[in-house]
Amino acid sequence: MLVAGIEAHICVAQTVLGALAAGYQVHVAGDATSSRTAANMEVGLERLRAAGAVISSTEMAIYELLGSSDRPEFKQMLPYLR
Repeated sequence: MLVAGIEAHICVAQTVLGALAAGYQVHVAGDATSSRTAANMEVGLERLRAAGAVISSTEMAIYELLGSSDRPEFKQMLPYLR
């Protein structure tokens, strides 16, 4: 499961913690997640990491979802990743 959203320490946190409790492997796109303050963002992402979520980035998620540069979709996404 890939999660992004607003209020890392509230809405995103509750969604991710619920998904982890339900047995999902959860990735959070940290650069596509925010909070009203930098401190809340930092503590929210750290809490999720400690709970077992993988914190990564949108670009990392796209490359992982594509899986291989041999796919036609890879070349289609390159303009958005450069």
